Formats: sequence, C-alpha cells, structure tokens
Amino acid sequence: MNLPKVKAKQWAYLSGVAILAGVWMTPGRPPEAVPEVIAALPAAEKQITEQAAAGPQQSLQTVRKHVVAAGDTLSAIAEQYGIDLETLTTANPGIDDLIHPGDELIILPNKGVIHQVNSGDTLWDIARAYGIQVDAIKTANGKETDTIDVGEKLFIPGARWARADTKVARGSFSRFIWPTRGEISSPFGWRWGRLHAGVDLANDIGTHVMAARAGRIIWAGWRGGYGYTVMIDHGGGYVSLYGHLSDFFVEVGQYVRAGQRIASMGNTGNSTGPHLHFEVQKDGQPVDPMGLLP
Repeated sequence: MNLPKVKAKQWAYLSGVAILAGVWMTPGRPPEAVPEVIAALPAAEKQITEQAAAGPQQSLQTVRKHVVAAGDTLSAIAEQYGIDLETLTTANPGIDDLIHPGDELIILPNKGVIHQVNSGDTLWDIARAYGIQVDAIKTANGKETDTIDVGEKLFIPGARWARADTKVARGSFSRFIWPTRGEISSPFGWRWGRLHAGVDLANDIGTHVMAARAGRIIWAGWRGGYGYTVMIDHGGGYVSLYGHLSDFFVEVGQYVRAGQRIASMGNTGNSTGPHLHFEVQKDGQPVDPMGLLP
C-alpha cells in the first residue's frame, strides 16, 4: 500500500489501537509507522493518569473527615492534608495531643473555621461576624441559595483562630431598626375594611430610606399600588418591604447591611402624600413592624 506520509501515520496509530483491542487490521501497514504507535501509548497513558489525578485534587476542596490510626499525631495529620496545625485544631475544638485510634477529625480544605448555625442566624449575619463576603461562604460550602439550617456546620474560609468561637451578634446584625425618620401617619391594622399591612412614616420626598436589617434584595422596581418598591429577604422567613419610593439605589441579588441607604422616600403608586410604607412579613404573612423595632 502506497500512502502519503501523514495518512500512513494516522493509519498506523489506528492499527495499533485496533490490535490492542484484539482486532486484526488489513496486512501491509507501513512498518515505519509502528514506532509512532508505541510512542503514542505512553502519551495516552500519561493523559489518563493526569485525568485520574484530577479527581482527588478536586475533592480536596471539600470538608472531609480523618479517622485517627495508631501512630498518628496532630502535626503529622496536618502535614498529610497540607494544612497547618492551627487550622486542624480550630476545626476540632477540644482536641489535644492525646488523640486515639478511631477518633474522627474534621479536615478543612484550607485555613478557616467551622461555624455551627444557631437559631436566628442568616448568611449575612455570619459573614458580617467573620468579616468575609456572603458569596465566599456559599462557594466554600457548595450552596446555591441563602438557605441554612439550625445546627448546620459551615466552613468559613480564611476566618482567624481568634474568631473560632464567634457567636453571631444578632443584637447588632439581626434586629430590625427604623428604616427612616418621620411621623407615623398610619399604623399597622385594619383600615377602611382592609388590612393595612405595614406602618406609614411621613416625611419629605427624598428623605433617606435605610435597610431595616441586613439581607439580600429580592425586589427593586415598580410594584403596582406600592409604586417604586424595594424588598429585602433577611433569612429565617423574614422579608421587609419599602413602598412609595421616589428612587432606589440597589438591585436584585445585592446584599445590604442594616442601616445602609437603599432608597429615597417618595409619593409614587397609590399614595396620598410623601411617606414610606414599611412592611415586615414572616413566612409570607404580614406582622406588625412595631413589635420588631426598638
């Protein structure tokens, strides 16, 4: 068979693969191509080895457990997983040098601490307490939503040893604060045969409106009779609403802190004068904000 050089090489490679699979090719393959088949096999083997190695490397990005074996020491275990001793001890509070075979240790992928979610915690509160971004916590724990459960253990990447026993200061970060300055022109309750589901605070157009609690923006735009409106999800089933705005300075998906300016008071929608309509919902049901404000 008289093949061009390039074709001959390709044919030889395929012939070699077929032979390895137990398939006989047509006799007469170019003898000069055989070394190329032999050379290709180590390259393919190398590629497979590299791909196989990629799996364990990727798994190193997750929180794991190590079962202590006879002869293990904390320093040796830390070295085995490529972390420092402080990171190992931080993730396993209460351990000392006297570890025993069968003990289970939490192994963090890198420097950081484990935070156990307490009742009332939100991702924003936790992020604030440790001084990192909410998205960093979500990424480190493989979360696509802001939902967290009481008792859940979260890896807080980069958190310092001094903060290992940090408790989220809900008095500072989770309690609602007054969203603006003004006079209460209409309280929560029944009015004209229907429930007025919030509190109206009257002041001048342009008066600053602040987030009453830290959270994530879930609405920013026109909302029927509410006019220009901002809504914030605070976690734990709490959502706040700010209606009749003249302008707003946030967008959906953005995280805001308590007291951060999010809008300006206005008179848009079904409004009889400049004021802020402020609502709080718990699990989808309106509650009287006065019971949550200082």
